[in-house]
Formats: sequence, C-alpha cells, structure tokens
Amino acid sequence: MFTRSKRSSVILSASPAARTIIGLLTGIILLGGILTGCIGTSSADYPPPSGVVEDAVTVPILMFHDVKTVDGGTWSVSADKFRKTLVLLLDNGYTPVSFERLVDYVDGVGDIPQKPVCITLDDGYFSNYRNVLPIITELQVPVTVFMTCKTIRAEGTTPETDESLLYKMSTAELEIMEASPLVEIQSHTYGLHGVNTYYGEDERDNTLPLKNESESEYKKIFASDCERAEAVLLGVGVRRHTVFSYPSGKYHEWAEDVLRERGYRVSVTTNYGRVNTVVKGDPETLYLLGRMNVNDSTSEEQILKYLEKR
Repeated sequence: MFTRSKRSSVILSASPAARTIIGLLTGIILLGGILTGCIGTSSADYPPPSGVVEDAVTVPILMFHDVKTVDGGTWSVSADKFRKTLVLLLDNGYTPVSFERLVDYVDGVGDIPQKPVCITLDDGYFSNYRNVLPIITELQVPVTVFMTCKTIRAEGTTPETDESLLYKMSTAELEIMEASPLVEIQSHTYGLHGVNTYYGEDERDNTLPLKNESESEYKKIFASDCERAEAVLLGVGVRRHTVFSYPSGKYHEWAEDVLRERGYRVSVTTNYGRVNTVVKGDPETLYLLGRMNVNDSTSEEQILKYLEKR
C-alpha cells in the first residue's frame, strides 16, 4: 500500500525555496488563462463517476512529452491542445487517476471509477513545469512525469524563449512539481534513453541488452541505472519508486525481473494496441501497460476511439 505522507503534508515536506514558489504559484494560478486560453473549469465541476469497478477495469493511458505554447511536432503538443484533451476526457465522463490509485485498487485497499484514465509525460521537459503545472492545477487532474534523470538541467541555467531548444527541468523545478498533490515524478531511466554508450563503448538501444551481453551482465547494468535514477529522484522528494517508463517503449524480460526485484509495481511502454485490463488481486496486470502518444495532429476522434477500446 502506498504511503500517504505526500498527500497529507505536501508543503511541509518541500524545501523553503519550494514552499515559497508553491505559495506564489497558488497566488498566480488564476493567470493560467494566459497559457491555457480559459480558466474556471475544474474536475470538480463535473459529476462524480456513476459507480466503481468491482473486479477488473480497462485503463487507457495517454502519453505526452514537450508541451509548448505553440504548435508542436511528433513528440510535442501545444499547451492549448493539452488542455483541450484533458477537458475532452472530463466531458466524456472519464476520471483521470494516479498510478498510486491503480496499485491500491489491485491491492484491494481502494476502489476505481468505471472510466479511469492515466495521464503521463515523458522525459521531464521544462515545459511540464512552465505550462503543464498551471493547467492540471486549474483542472485538478493528476499526472505522472517520467524523468530521464541524467538530463536534469544544471541549476542557474535559464531556459531561453526559443521553444525549439529542448530544456529539461532543474532539481528545484522537479522538487516543486513533486510537492504538488497532483504530480508523481517517476523514472524514465538515468542514462539508458536513446542510442547511447553511457555504460560502455558499444551502442545500446535504450534499455535493451547488447547482442552478446549475458543475463547477469545486463541485469547488473540495468539495476545500477535504476539505483542512480532512484537516488536522483529521492533528492527531489520522491519517497517511493513505483512506476517505470521504458524509453521508446523498448523492454526486455530481464529488465522486468529487475524492476520487480527493486519493488516497482507498474511498468509502461508505448504499445498503442494493448488494452490495459487491470485486475483486482492480480499485480501482474500492472506491468507493460500500453499508451497512446498525443500530439497536435491527434484528433479528438482518435483519442476517443483509443479510450473506448476494450
């Protein structure tokens, strides 16, 4: 069962700098209309779900990356489209839920609405702090941010206004995000994102083993990467590593073994075709969950079709 400490003492657990900025953010959140185009709507304005699920539920998961103030590309989306997507979910009776709530449901210590959906953001872009946080605060929608921990922005580096430059969040910004009761920061690896040579001279395809790598060699490297990411996230206030996002959705059964050994309860890929059926009492149904990537070219019809897959 998850600890409830974050939900009960969010502000007290943050650093003095974070508490100051959280206070300022609360005071200026009504200015979110500048970024979102509209204010005053909240998930509280929508009727509660008509019932809860007893034994199993389908859980669609939407995947976002960079959330710009302008139209984006394949791996980005405009802030306006991001907000409209969340409103689309609410308008159609979907209830955004956290992975924490999913795990509690599987463990038999909580319920789940009949039409749940999870919102995720990969990589940890600065735009998640600048554009996403005001929107989800306005709409009261929980999200999970998967941070590529090696790429955290150096303190004192101010992102330029040119949004084609893909700045990541700083430690201070991650701390503020994690302090929000609506945000969970989880791992997108430390240094296993993309084609890289971080753990040797041979190019590794994200989290996949090298061609001639033994199981023991691979597991040692993957476990070490997990440990480094967990240490970074602990430093910004993440007290429990629970959900893991595979970069590019690429995974191997050896990695799944390591995640289970380290206590991860959920793993997510980019498998758009998978129907995520989560079953109460069956923890295995929380692994390798699929997601749908959303960008500016994704239509409302496509999103609704994905949400309705059973």
